[in-house]
Amino acid sequence: MVTFVFENFCLFKMNFMDKIKILLVEDDKMLCTVFDMFLKELGYECSVVQTGRDAIEKCKENLPHLILMDIHLRGGMSGIDAAKEILNNYDLPVIFISSDDSKETIQETKLPNTYNFLVKPLLKNALQEAINSAYEKHYQISIS
Repeated sequence: MVTFVFENFCLFKMNFMDKIKILLVEDDKMLCTVFDMFLKELGYECSVVQTGRDAIEKCKENLPHLILMDIHLRGGMSGIDAAKEILNNYDLPVIFISSDDSKETIQETKLPNTYNFLVKPLLKNALQEAINSAYEKHYQISIS
């Protein structure tokens, strides 16, 4: 069992046999279905929300180990703004996913605890590599 502590506050305890909990924030329902299927096939536990506000609330209810965050979301809050708010309260790794690969957008995603920017469409093995890499770097644990 490993206990993750940040500034004397216990974030979560995890057995090495536990599944990595991923919060997927994506407003395209078809992509949600595809990503959810990919993540479950790869052995991750996945929760899906479609707005930035819902992502913030989901973190309060059930803290994930990692967040996959789309950038352009419905509901008035971008994925970047949602990530900023989440990262102000929690020490979590974030991977941004988007079809918008403009220099300005990529620059905006350079936040603390962001580990990758993946351009849609995603290949399943690239998604797995990005998740495992971010998880290992952030928590300094080898899961390979």
